[in-house]
Amino acid sequence: MGTIRITTNDPDEARIRGGEVYFPHRLAVLHHSAPFHMALSAVEIGSVSAGLISYSGEVRITTDELETAYQVNVPMSGSLHTRTAYGEVFATPGLAAVYNPDSPALLHGWVDGGSLFGLKVERAALESQLADLVDVPVRTAVRLGGALDLRRGPGRQWWTLVRSLVELARDPSGPLSMPIIARPLAQSVITALLYAVDHPYRDRLAGARYGAAPAAIRRAVETLEDEPELPWTAADVAKRVGVSIRSLQEGFVRHIGQPPMTYLRTVRLRRAHVDLQAADPARHTVAQIAGRWGFVHLGRFAAAYRQRYGEAPSATLYRSM
Repeated sequence: MGTIRITTNDPDEARIRGGEVYFPHRLAVLHHSAPFHMALSAVEIGSVSAGLISYSGEVRITTDELETAYQVNVPMSGSLHTRTAYGEVFATPGLAAVYNPDSPALLHGWVDGGSLFGLKVERAALESQLADLVDVPVRTAVRLGGALDLRRGPGRQWWTLVRSLVELARDPSGPLSMPIIARPLAQSVITALLYAVDHPYRDRLAGARYGAAPAAIRRAVETLEDEPELPWTAADVAKRVGVSIRSLQEGFVRHIGQPPMTYLRTVRLRRAHVDLQAADPARHTVAQIAGRWGFVHLGRFAAAYRQRYGEAPSATLYRSM
């Protein structure tokens, strides 16, 4: 995972450095009651870049066709006027603006300063993920709807998930930066976006279900049991056993009774239990052991652990003394 932190008072440097993270662009400084300032904190997780960018006042940004990636922008406060070949959107904290690779874009905002969350997804990653989900080739750019309502329905669920990336952009050195957490999170954000935003494949995503054969599911289970410490995503497991993501997910629900990533969390919880039983309380903490297995939220970890093992993880740890 790469991290980027940029602060500058030079508009030219802001344009160049911001373009390195997102897209090459032209930057016009419009009205500033204070000296110009730009700050950007971002993380790159494989094919996903997530960042918080702020300007000290009103600016206008224009790009040529994005070509290599899709983009979603969410103002953390205020509004952002955006225009593409497909129309205009006045983005707000409750309404995201979505950009396609085959259109230039204009962004006009930051009248009162403030920050904007920007998510860039490499085109190949999104289109490959979509092809796996719908079980048909995707050979051209997917026209995503220009806006996504974050206040209700799938858009709200997507934004709830993405807030973890917002926190990661704020603090790239925090526990969310561990590959065992960050990589599956980025993959989930792409998948959830495809279920939330409008595009020509939405009906097929919601249509007929497919399930992998029991033999493939057995291989997937063995894979997760043998190497739970790896930063698996559903796409990784599906590729390993030779089925589509959708077939893997449906096959797991049919034969195992839960999705593959839920099963993986169960395996990791079991490994954390074994480690807690064997650990020296003078040298290890519950947080360290939970984090080793990808559990960042200690309260949720403790609740899941108590439900499965009938006691708090700390009780298991200190009983080993």
